[in-house]
Amino acid sequence: MAEQEISYDAILRTEIAIEILNQARAIVTARVYELEGTDPGAAEALRLRRRDLIAAQQNITVADRQTVEDLIALWGPRVKDEARFWAEF
Repeated sequence: MAEQEISYDAILRTEIAIEILNQARAIVTARVYELEGTDPGAAEALRLRRRDLIAAQQNITVADRQTVEDLIALWGPRVKDEARFWAEF
C-alpha cells in the first residue's frame, strides 16, 4: 500500500490543536489547585473534565483535518480569554 503524503500544513495545524488543548488543561489544572483545599468536590469534578480534554488531545490525528480545525475553532478563542473559557467550559 502506498503511503499517503501528509502536508506540512496539516502537521502544523495538528500541533496547534494539541497546544491549544494543553493550554486548556493548564487553565483547568490551575483552578483544581485553587479549589483543592476549599472545595474538594469541585476540584474532583474539574479533574474529570480535564480527563476529557486529555482524551480529546490523545485522539487528535493529522489525518483527521476536520477534527483538528474544529478543535482550533472551538478551543482557540476560549484559551485566549479565561472568562470566556469558564463560561463555555
